[in-house]
Amino acid sequence: MSQNSAVLICVCGGSGSGKTTVTEEIKKIFPKKLKLLHLSLDRFYKNSLNNLNVNYLHDNVNFDHPKSFDWTLIKKVINDLINHKSVKVPYYDYKKSKRLNKFETLKNYDVIIFEGILTLYDNEINQKANIKIFVDTPSDERFIRRFLRDTNERGRKTADIIKQWRTIVRPMFNLFVLPQKANADIVIPWYNFNNVAIRTLNASIKELLKPKKK
Repeated sequence: MSQNSAVLICVCGGSGSGKTTVTEEIKKIFPKKLKLLHLSLDRFYKNSLNNLNVNYLHDNVNFDHPKSFDWTLIKKVINDLINHKSVKVPYYDYKKSKRLNKFETLKNYDVIIFEGILTLYDNEINQKANIKIFVDTPSDERFIRRFLRDTNERGRKTADIIKQWRTIVRPMFNLFVLPQKANADIVIPWYNFNNVAIRTLNASIKELLKPKKK
């Protein structure tokens, strides 16, 4: 990666693991003069899901499988952002579980924090990442967080949340999410909030930002 390229940090972990919390802590580490982007994997669900009824989507679509994501678009956006090129990124509606036909133009970021359940899945992206993080949180804690989020913020019913967890979220975590832990540079075990891990991450980022010797 050239000296003028943007820094890419991938934050990975299961649904409800605390990826967003870790991302917010990472953002505090960087100097305020740097322009940071928090880019969520959820913005890249395939357009083919857009014409389906929201109830059908929740009952029949596996949102946690890699095939649900537009990897061609993801890799193009990541590569262009690293090289400071302008890109258009779709918005995502969590309540309707659909990628919108509405785009945001992004460009000229110093740091990209790419966050989601499969951000360490693709080898090309792993090779471009400066730091790869896996947030390791117990399954009961992840379920509680997801349950509270889906009931309070997304209007989901209890029975539907439990069914989706048992039939999709938990199996896909074991099959696709957990194996990504082996690709991480730093694994952050969750307990309340892991300040030791954040300090380690802080040191890694400061080392990354040091001027390179010619």
